[in-house]
Amino acid sequence: MAVIVDADRDKVEADLAAGLLACPDCKGPLSPWGHARRRPLRRGGEEEQLRPRRSTCAGCGGARGRTHVLLPDSCLLRRRDHVEVIVSAIQAKAAGESRASISGRLGRHGDTVRGWLRAFARNVEAIRAGFTRWASVLDPLCGPIRPASSVFSDALEAIGTAVRAAVLRFGPAPASSLVSRLSGGALLCNTNILCRAVRWA
Repeated sequence: MAVIVDADRDKVEADLAAGLLACPDCKGPLSPWGHARRRPLRRGGEEEQLRPRRSTCAGCGGARGRTHVLLPDSCLLRRRDHVEVIVSAIQAKAAGESRASISGRLGRHGDTVRGWLRAFARNVEAIRAGFTRWASVLDPLCGPIRPASSVFSDALEAIGTAVRAAVLRFGPAPASSLVSRLSGGALLCNTNILCRAVRWA
């Protein structure tokens, strides 16, 4: 299982050494356990090679060799593009931009962009509900989120509200990084993963 962490590698190492990163299953402290395989991460026209840290929990996984990959909050699960790029495509779709225009502007293959948008649309109600819950957890006084023009836009409004609540509570941070953290990296995954990630709150 992946755990979303800060993109700053030095901070992740320091948090691991101090026992500040918690196991998503039992909440016990995670310990260093090697690295995961290298994977590409694209942003704009550039591509970097990530080698995420791997960790283990002595409480529930150490004896069985179960580990957790520490994925930086610049990523989403099973996606090779920076979360900022993916979120910008979703926002553009909600604003009425065509898929062909989005893929051309972002320099991504049409099938790649189609996959992002279909995954978001497939899970849109779970996404809306999950981020609405995050908004109320982070800011109990935020009030109801008003319906927008479509379920797609409703989900984006819930995401925006939750992100604002997170910034008010914890301080400034890139919106795309907060989307990754609040979804547990599972924004475009199946609803079971997304709902499980949200319950960790």
